[in-house]
Amino acid sequence: MFRSQRSREGWVVRGIAWSGLTLGVVLGLLPLAISGVNWWTALAFFGTMGLFYIGSANLANSVGDAVGYRWGQSELRNRWQAFVRAREGS
Repeated sequence: MFRSQRSREGWVVRGIAWSGLTLGVVLGLLPLAISGVNWWTALAFFGTMGLFYIGSANLANSVGDAVGYRWGQSELRNRWQAFVRAREGS
């Protein structure tokens, strides 16, 4: 039960972090795709990546932890209730 709870919590946190990084890569590559490789497009790429790296880490640590914890607790509650019902039914 606890493994399932921790798995759910981690899934939410990692999902938010990877989504932010993916969005950063896509948005960072747009200036390169539109204008070609110049000094300012390379700078924009690395700046966007840095911004989204820090932003996604902070978002995953704050929002992801809160949402993941609630989801994990609800999973634990549901499994515990099913366990108690199965134990009492025997």
